[in-house]
This record gives sequence, structure tokens and C-alpha cells, in this order.
Amino acid sequence: MSEESNNPFGVNLTKRYVSAEGEREIYKPYSIDNHGTVELVDYMGGDGTVERVATAGHGTAIFPERPDQESFIEHLAAKGIYEPFKSVQLKFSVQAPIETALTFVYEPGISVNEYSGRYSVMIDSSRSPPLENIRQSLTGGKLEERAEQIYNLLRENRKEASTKYQELIQVDLARELARIGLGIDNDTKFFWKIDLLTLANFVNKQRALLDTKNHTREYVESIAKTALSIAPASWLALTHPELRREIKLSTPADDIIVDGPLCIYPWNPTITKRVTVRELESLLFEREHFLNHGEFQVVDYLGDDSAFAQAARTSYGTGTKTLGDDKNLIRSLIRDLHTSPIEMCELAFESKAPVFIDPRQAGRHRTLDNHGFMGYTPIGSQFYEIPESEMKYQDRKNKQGRGKEMDPEDRELVKGLALSTLNAEKTNAAQLRELGAPEETVRLAKGVGFYTKRWRTGDTHNTGHFLRLRLDAHAQKEIRDYAQLIANAQAAHTPIAHQAIQDYVINGMRLSVKEIELLRNMIQEGKITKDADLSNLDMYKGVGFIVKKKDSEEKELSREGQGFKAKLERILRK
Repeated sequence: MSEESNNPFGVNLTKRYVSAEGEREIYKPYSIDNHGTVELVDYMGGDGTVERVATAGHGTAIFPERPDQESFIEHLAAKGIYEPFKSVQLKFSVQAPIETALTFVYEPGISVNEYSGRYSVMIDSSRSPPLENIRQSLTGGKLEERAEQIYNLLRENRKEASTKYQELIQVDLARELARIGLGIDNDTKFFWKIDLLTLANFVNKQRALLDTKNHTREYVESIAKTALSIAPASWLALTHPELRREIKLSTPADDIIVDGPLCIYPWNPTITKRVTVRELESLLFEREHFLNHGEFQVVDYLGDDSAFAQAARTSYGTGTKTLGDDKNLIRSLIRDLHTSPIEMCELAFESKAPVFIDPRQAGRHRTLDNHGFMGYTPIGSQFYEIPESEMKYQDRKNKQGRGKEMDPEDRELVKGLALSTLNAEKTNAAQLRELGAPEETVRLAKGVGFYTKRWRTGDTHNTGHFLRLRLDAHAQKEIRDYAQLIANAQAAHTPIAHQAIQDYVINGMRLSVKEIELLRNMIQEGKITKDADLSNLDMYKGVGFIVKKKDSEEKELSREGQGFKAKLERILRK
């Protein structure tokens, strides 16, 4: 294999965490039983990342005991503090029999894109177990004779199935039907992305299920070996329970954890063979301020836009159509809701934000992994002061939002009440600490307007789903500010996918069956014009969008009808 194919992205400087052993493993295909291959094609994080995430960026130096990294990681596993291990991500390219893919591809919690016989002519190779393996699996008499009969029968079966498949392809039977006669010995290819915790659980399960001589077990062990090289302390702690042991750690006060700025990286920038994104590298560990004392920074990433096209082309193989360039392909994937290829990149970031923002609102999106500090949410002594420009009356139509500006006297009253409440909580927390109350009791005195620190990571697809909800005009202003920072980071990381998400998901428009029916009627009756009176209820007759007002005989648009009206206004730019 050429040096270029071994190192497709060259060598570039990065501020991300770099695993020295991971750099030696990447782009080095391993042959499995002289048949299939496993190749690490990307990774994110390592033992240093796990330590950082578990301690909200501070590292083990925040504890008076200052434990070494290996002991600390063993302590995390012993205490069941597993979320930090999800900060490590691995992505593999695998060629294996379908028999093996049945174990790998459908594992919960992974992202995968597989070569598809629906679009493509299937790979013309397969695996039959070696004669010696067959013999060793048998019991009773005439082992050699029976083993050879089994071996020959499997080979003949494969030959016949492959020949019939090629004949069906020649007569142009739809490929999704032509493939059904191929055996599970036929080869397939797939990209497989997984976090370290999920991978450890997968490997532990397969080691219990599969014999050491099983062909699929060889794939499992190859991937386990790679994980061990990238994050050795974490991998051993997750896969060898006997190594887990708790250590004495003195928990710092929440104020010490939270009140300071987000932490810079403790490692030096170094070179990596992985793909790097120049625009995002310039943002890594650069703190951005928002919401008074709030801060946000990107801390790690995996892949770039090319990863989506690469994964999609694995599906197509020798496909039924000519594929365009990466940009057009990525946009079509997102437009047509092909989600699995868009899970092949990862973005990790840290924030210091009020509790009512993260985790209370951001944490509702469970597809984004997150962690606070050592398995809990510390709450500092700083609190969010509501800007006067945001002091508004409750919106009577949008029950979850803000309405018109407050009168000056009401605004001053609100400002005084909010500040006095938060200052009193801060004072009470300090008094509780002076009285010797444990930190979990001190924390009870603080409200959700106080700040905490949080780490999050999410793939491009699920981060896009988060942005669709939290950049919406109906979302709370403060979380929109937070979401916009995430959107800026995604735009730097995967600009093509981000723009497609903006065009087709966030700023796109969905129509219900009722809305389509009503729109069809409007078009047929010539009601859709630039001068159309969208406030006229007669426009909306026929689908149940007109209802009686509460405690009145007057009519109005239902909430669904109001939503459709807003869509029409947007289309007609009213």
C-alpha cells in the first residue's frame, strides 16, 4: 500500500487531544483470518479527554489528593461515572461477511453506514470456514470425511448462489430483489463509529457470547486492540472489572469548580494524521462569552464534510446512478433525510451557563452526550441577571414565550425582586457552608439561575436536530443564544452539511395532510396571490382549522390553523 493511501490527509498541527498510539494505528488495515479487514479511519480523544470531561476541564489537580490519571480513571469506573468515557470516539472501516455484519451493524448506540445491495451490485467475495475449523467443530466418527463433505457443500452452495445472482443482475431484476438468494457468507463493507463506553459494553458482551475461534470474534478482538492503544487506562478499566478500585477524593466546593473561566487545554498542540479543519482549529479552546458570566468553547471534533460523502458512497458502491461531487451529495442526503451518513462527524464543546439553560433545557435532547463534574451538576456562586431589555410580560398567545415590553415601574419591581431573590440565595448558601453543611446541602439553596459547567458531544445529524428546536423563534431567548454558538461551531466544522441543515431542516417547511389539502384547494380556487387576505377566515374552510372562541360564538383559527397561516405569510412574504 502506498504512503499516500496510508496517510490520506497528510500530517497537520492540531489543538485536539492526540493519542500517540492512535496515530500509529490509524489507516493501518488489519487482515482478519486472511479474508476481511478492519481499519481505524478516525478517532477523537483518549485518556486525557476522559480526565478532562470528568473534572469539568480542571484535571485531577483540582483534588487535594492529586491522583495519577490511571488511578483516577479506575476510580471513575468503580463509582459508575461512565459518561466521560463517551468523550472517546472511534471510527472504523470494515469489510466482513454479512454473518459478522449482523453482529456489528445492528448494535444499539452506534453510527453505521453499510454497502447496500439495494443500490449496488454486491461485493463478489465470500468466506467459507477453513476445513480445519470445520473438523474441530465436529464430534463423533469419520471427522475428516464429514468435514470435507461440509466444506465442499458450502463451497458449491456459494458458487451456485453467486452464479444465480449474477444472472438475475444481467436480466436487470431490481437489485433489492436479486440479492435475496446470496448467503450470509457474502462480503459487505461498512463504516462503524462508536464511543468507548458503548464499545466496551459491546466487546464484553461478544466475548461472553462468541468462542475464541469464531470468525466474528476475531473482528471484535481487532477493534478491542485498537481501543486499548488509543485509551489504555480507560479501556482496561471498562473491560476488566477486577482493576476498578475507588480512591479517596476530597470533593471541591462548587464555587471552585464553576466560578472560574473554562479551562484551556493542558497538552501542547501536536501533529496528527487525522483530517483537520482549519476554520475550527482556530476556534478550539477560544472562550466566547454570553449571558453575563457564561462561556462557550469547542474542545474536540472528529471528521469533516468529506466523511459524509465517504460513508454514503460505501452504501452506493457500484450504484445505479452517477454520483455528483461531495457538496451535491451531502445536500441530497440531508434533503432526503438519509440520517446515518450524517452521523459520521462529531463535535465536542464545553459551556458555563445558567442551570435553566444547560442542563435543564439543553439536557432534554438526550441524543447529545453530556457530563457535569464527577457524575453530578455543580452550581457556582454567580447568577444570571436578567437584562432590562428582556423583562417583558407573559405572551398570552405563545404560552411559553415573552410578550410586550414591561412598563417602567413594573420593570423596576421585577429587577428588584429577581436580584434580591438571587442575592439572598447566594448569602444563604455561604452561611450553610460556614455552618459545615456538606456541598450537596449548600447546593439546595441555589436556584436554576446560577451557573454550572457542562461538556457535550453530538454527531452532526443530532446536533442539527438540537439546533432546529433551539434556534426556533419560539425557543427561549437565552437558549437561542447558546444554540447560536453551537451553530457557529458546526458551520466552521462541517460548512456544507451545516448549510444544508439550515436550508432543508431549520429553515425548511413541513406541511401536514390537512395543510396540503387546504393549499391544494386554495391553488385550484385561485386564492393564493400576493394580495390575498390571509386574515379572512373563509380562506381556511374545509379542514377543521376554524373553531369557536372560548366563551363566545365568534370564530377564530385554531392553533394549527394559525401555524398554517404563518407558513403562508412566510411563503408570500407578508
